[in-house]
Amino acid sequence: MMVPGVVVHLALSAMVQPQGWEPVEPPRLAHQIGIDFKNVFTTKENLATVSVGLGAAWGASYLDEEIAQSTSNSELGESAAGEALEPGRILGGSAVQIGAAFATYGLGKLFHRPGVESLGRDLVRAQVVTQSLTLVLKTATQRERPDGSNQMSFPSGHSSGTFATATVLQRHYGWKVGVPAYAVAGYVAASRLNQNKHYLSDVVFGAAVGILVGRTVTLELGSSRFAVSPTLPPGGIGVQFTWVGQDSGIE
Repeated sequence: MMVPGVVVHLALSAMVQPQGWEPVEPPRLAHQIGIDFKNVFTTKENLATVSVGLGAAWGASYLDEEIAQSTSNSELGESAAGEALEPGRILGGSAVQIGAAFATYGLGKLFHRPGVESLGRDLVRAQVVTQSLTLVLKTATQRERPDGSNQMSFPSGHSSGTFATATVLQRHYGWKVGVPAYAVAGYVAASRLNQNKHYLSDVVFGAAVGILVGRTVTLELGSSRFAVSPTLPPGGIGVQFTWVGQDSGIE
């Protein structure tokens, strides 16, 4: 099965020193996570990300029922292409995402690679905050899934988790890793539509949550680079790429 291989691959592939990393004495992980929860709600740029994410989800909601009930979607699920999307259910699951984060963190400590440990720390922080926020939103909204299995549809946890991971990887390594990481996140999001576990608006806002948290836990990585955020252009939804300068400091 591919799950162990995914965790090992993600962990071992991180054995490269992140761009612009400088050794510092990090605060305790639990303390950092507490600050992250605060910064999610107090960082100014996050308000814009949430606003755009909500707008994109609102725009996508007009296609929710059409996609969920479409014949092509049901036929895709029974085709070879649908089977190719099946691993997204496992890859985007919280067990794999959190497990890969802790594996990277643990391997960095074990092999005395401070840069890898720093990456793993940020991945753990991102997953703890993302999964917590996603669960709170799911419980608060109580949206029924397209397949009627339960009322935990909004937002997609698979999307939020994988987009959080992709954002952390991009912030550490740049777009040479960011591009394939976001491609994997998009693949996972598509798999949830194909399996009728989520509406389009669920995965769009889930992606926004993941991007928001991923950027929040890496605010200290202030080097100039591209940033990615969900956007709502006329007549559709999409992703916006923006060149940003030095980020503001974190508490």
